[in-house]
Amino acid sequence: MLSPIDALQKLRDQMVINRRKIVDQEESIQNVQAEIEAIDRAIKDEEIISKSTGSKVT
Repeated sequence: MLSPIDALQKLRDQMVINRRKIVDQEESIQNVQAEIEAIDRAIKDEEIISKSTGSKVT
C-alpha cells in the first residue's frame, strides 16, 4: 500500500503526463490550423491569378 505522500506524488506524476499529452494535441491542432490557413491563402491567390489572366477556375 502506498503512503499518502507516495499516492499524491503518483497522482501528480499522472497529471503531468496528461498535461503533456494535452499540450501535444493542442500543438498538433494548431499545426493543422496553420496548414488550413495556408491552403486558404493559396486558394485566394490562385483565384486572383485566374481572374487576372481570364482563366476559369474549376
